[in-house]
Parts: sequence; structure tokens; C-alpha cells
Amino acid sequence: MENISELTQQYTTVLQKVQERRECWRARSKPFLIQFLTGVTQQHKLNWKAGANELMLGLEAVYLVFDHEPSGIVEQSPFSVVQKMKIGGFLSFSQTRNGQIIVWISYPFIDGMTDEKPRTDMLETIEPEEITEENVTRYIQKFLEEIIEWENNARDEIGFVRHRKPGNGH
Repeated sequence: MENISELTQQYTTVLQKVQERRECWRARSKPFLIQFLTGVTQQHKLNWKAGANELMLGLEAVYLVFDHEPSGIVEQSPFSVVQKMKIGGFLSFSQTRNGQIIVWISYPFIDGMTDEKPRTDMLETIEPEEITEENVTRYIQKFLEEIIEWENNARDEIGFVRHRKPGNGH
């Protein structure tokens, strides 16, 4: 019975920590992120914006996202000309089910060029109270470095799946 008592106390403590994380996110971390990221987009003029996904309370996210824009790739046929769009890329601070925050990047992609999902990288899992100006600045720098690398690197542009002909093995 002693072991059960210890485990029930441990579980109660864990549940309390989840509630503390959610309250910290709601009261401090989320408003700070929205304000700070909005300030960054206003100070540093790029085709980006800050926003929040609040569809699921307790699983919210605040993000910095590049707007969709023409990629410079145009698909031509005898009947149409289609401008391929580059779909943003974003840095997200996403709440998990236990109230911790996952910081992650979704890379840009050219719509309709491959059948694969956009690449994502998780940077870190942190506590809501670790969302500070210093840490967020570090994540934004990492995000921009990764986006610059993506723009400069052609490795993931292989395999224009839509243009393959069935049965020719290419």
C-alpha cells in the first residue's frame, strides 16, 4: 500500500504541474510570444507575420510564418499556364497535452512539385516559463538560418512526381 500512496501523490503532483504550465502559457507565455513575434515582423520587414492557432484550447500554438508567394516556377501546357506557389515555412511554439511547449520549424515547399509532406524539425521541448526574449530570439535566428539554407540548397527538389510517366521507371 505504501507504494500506491507514493504513486498517487506523484500523480497528483504531475497533474498540478500540467495545470501550472497551462496557466503560465495562458497568462504570460502566449501573450508575450504574440507581442514579441509581432514586434519582430514589424521591425524586420520580410514577407512574414505572427499569428496564433487557438482552435483547440490546451493545444494552442503561436507562430511566425512566411506568406505564400510565387516560386518563379511556371507549369505550361497547350491549355494553361500555372504559377507554382512557394508555401511559407514557419516557426511554431506549440502547446503539448501536458502543457509543455514544442518549438519546431516547418520548411517551405513548392506546391504541387512533390507528393511528400513538407519537412519539419523539432528544435526543443521547453517549459512555458522558458519562453523568454533571449530564448525566442535564439529560435528566430535558428529559423532564419534554416530558411536561408533551404533557399540556397537544391537537394530536396528531386523527384517531380507529377511529371513522371507510368511505367518508364523514372
